[in-house]
Amino acid sequence: MKFGKSDSTGIGRRIAKLVAYSVFAAMIILAVLLSVLQVKETFESKRAGLEATAFVFASAIADHVETRNSSEIQRVLRSVARVPSVLNAAALDRTGVTIAQMGNATFLRSDLINSNQSTLEMLTKGFLPISVDIRRGGEVVGSLVLLADVSEVRFHLLWNLMTTILGSLVAAGFAVQISRPLQRKITAPLVALTKAITKVRDTRSFEVANIEGAQGETKVLVESFNGMIDDIRTRDQAMQKLAYFDPLTGLPNRVHFQKIVDELFSNPDGPKTAALFVADIDNFHAINDAMGHSIGDAMLMNVAALFKDEAGETAQIARLGGDEFAICVPNIATVAEAELQLARFISTLYQPVKLLGQELHITVAVGAIVVPLQATTASEAQRYLNLALHEAKNLGAGRVCFYRQELAENIKVEAELAQGLRLALNNNELQVHYQPVVDLKTKRVSGFEALARWNHPTKGFISPARFIPVAEKSGMISELGDWILLKSCRQAKAWIDAGQSPRTVAVNISAAQIIQAGFMGKVRAALAQSGLPAELLCLELTESLFVGKSMTTVEKILYQLREIGVRTALDDFGTGYSSLSYLENLPFDKLKIDRAFVSGMKGGRKSIDLMKGIINLAHALGMSVVAEGAESLNEVETLRELDADSVQGYAYAKPAPADQALAIANQIDEQASYKNVANLR
Repeated sequence: MKFGKSDSTGIGRRIAKLVAYSVFAAMIILAVLLSVLQVKETFESKRAGLEATAFVFASAIADHVETRNSSEIQRVLRSVARVPSVLNAAALDRTGVTIAQMGNATFLRSDLINSNQSTLEMLTKGFLPISVDIRRGGEVVGSLVLLADVSEVRFHLLWNLMTTILGSLVAAGFAVQISRPLQRKITAPLVALTKAITKVRDTRSFEVANIEGAQGETKVLVESFNGMIDDIRTRDQAMQKLAYFDPLTGLPNRVHFQKIVDELFSNPDGPKTAALFVADIDNFHAINDAMGHSIGDAMLMNVAALFKDEAGETAQIARLGGDEFAICVPNIATVAEAELQLARFISTLYQPVKLLGQELHITVAVGAIVVPLQATTASEAQRYLNLALHEAKNLGAGRVCFYRQELAENIKVEAELAQGLRLALNNNELQVHYQPVVDLKTKRVSGFEALARWNHPTKGFISPARFIPVAEKSGMISELGDWILLKSCRQAKAWIDAGQSPRTVAVNISAAQIIQAGFMGKVRAALAQSGLPAELLCLELTESLFVGKSMTTVEKILYQLREIGVRTALDDFGTGYSSLSYLENLPFDKLKIDRAFVSGMKGGRKSIDLMKGIINLAHALGMSVVAEGAESLNEVETLRELDADSVQGYAYAKPAPADQALAIANQIDEQASYKNVANLR
């Protein structure tokens, strides 16, 4: 059965099929029931008429059956043949034996005896059996059996069924046509609702479905859908705001700013050039920690408001996270133009900010780039901005850095150095050099400072000033420090085992090492594995260790080191974060004066007096003094006169491999012995 175009939707086709099948099935069932009833009624009528005829002929042959006169019976049965539709007639005695028979139809004996066959059996076999008793004087002497042809009934039944099927098909088609308005009334709102759902799925445009004609359950469905979409739209708007805007300042966030940068390179109708800035508030974490998060948040909102006011309608401001803000100023083609625009924003921070009764001065480090002048893709722009900001922060507070090609090259070199350093650690390519420390009173070598050296297989000697910062940034400084600690302890013990006088070995400890879990265990393990006495190990810590760290934690570690006999020294004193509280509260054994003070003694009396004051202060606190970087004998003599305890520097020896360092130390000791003997003479 074919359906119109209006039934093209799945639900329309199903409704049409349901109507057609229902009408067709109903008419077929009704026709079959009526036909069966009609056939049964026909059979009953035919049976009654044949039974009446049979009784007449049974009476006529009763005497002949009693005498078994088959010829007379046969004569009477010929009259039966004139009855319409009778196929066969047979007279049977009381035992069921056939006495006479008329007709050419073949039949089973069971057909003659069973005259109570079902309608289906009679339709299947095509004849109706009739059996009546033959009585004479009230006594049954036999039976008369007639077989009637009912094939015309079967034909009429089949004809009726065929016409019914055709009529049912026509009725079903007519019912489908009549049901079309109902189909449209049901399917039209559902089709509209389906289109609305598909649109939401494809475009994520949450519009309320305006569907007409919806009634009943369909109306409830549409209203429920509209309510659900309205909820989703509200939540989607909230999620979009959360996903693309910073909840604290209300500015676009990092994801949104990324889209802004992407559109600079992908949108043909957008600006062709732009200046991008990333500003990082200097020392924000210190302010946040010192004054609390409420002050920190207020500062961020204040900076956001200042930048937003200065941006106007052209520039776009975003908060990338933490204390980082991004600015996009369109239609800027040169660095000079970008500098002028940036000056506008930075100038807004010149006035102190008043927050909760406190006055704060804000400075920012800024990384800047001009696109497409300095970057041709969005990913490049983001990467170069980060490099420029990193360089600006390295330069110091309040500095601005525009991207330069060498910044990317420096990062690449650093990455290569980090990879090479990792391989060097794994392949044992690093070396430990030792620089003698000379006692100024005895003029003998009292110990060595262990220093890492890297002789790259292709790049040659790489300065520690280059690879130590790389190790710190890449997280390898702890592994490197642990390796130097163990190797230095083993070397110092090897010298003792070789018959040398016991000398201390000083090892530099990084901040990352000392605060990591298990540091004391590593120190104990290095001493145990090497067999070096604990008092011959000196761990040198720089003042930078105490920046941002808990004094209580550091103090605890220093006292644990003292308990096991390991000595400690405060290295590079006076170069950065000097505080007398370190000397007063922490149990250091030695104070190492940075070479900047030693070389500064050439500047005159004030520098010498400053050096004298540091030495006297250290002695007053019970610490010995080691002066680093003495490059001339005059500096050594001046330090001796100022009562310094030890000195190390090029005036005596450069750092050297273990065997060379030992030879130099023994030579220094021999010279000291020779001079002492000469003085005695």
